[in-house]
Amino acid sequence: MTDPSTPPATAPGAPFAVMLRGALVPASGAGLLAVAVLALVRGSDAVAGGLLGVVVAVLFFASGMFLLSRLVRSASPHAFFAVAMTVYLGQVIVLLLFIYIFRGASWVDGLALGVTALSVTLAWQAFAFRALRAARLPIYDQPADNSADPR
Repeated sequence: MTDPSTPPATAPGAPFAVMLRGALVPASGAGLLAVAVLALVRGSDAVAGGLLGVVVAVLFFASGMFLLSRLVRSASPHAFFAVAMTVYLGQVIVLLLFIYIFRGASWVDGLALGVTALSVTLAWQAFAFRALRAARLPIYDQPADNSADPR
């Protein structure tokens, strides 16, 4: 039987792994739904741009969560902030390179790419927050129970 006074131990990257697992499938589904709607509204030309938007947005958010779950091993807020800012800067640089490479591609429907990327972003944020709230990970140490101390 487990001792109820000891809180469960959590791994350093646990919040990010929980958020990644909770947001990946719903965000991908929202993006694919947006691609289907855009294909009906704008025609088959929107499919390639929409799928590219889904892939880019999912890779953007998933890579950030995955890297943070692997790199944050310290409870220090300074170390966490430095790692998070470095990961975010790397993501922005890669995103800018992506935009630079595909800016002149005639097969990419810009509106479809933007709408699907936005739908994935909104779904990712909502479901990542939902997963984190449902996980109920302890963020501080429980105070020691001194009532049983006979002193």
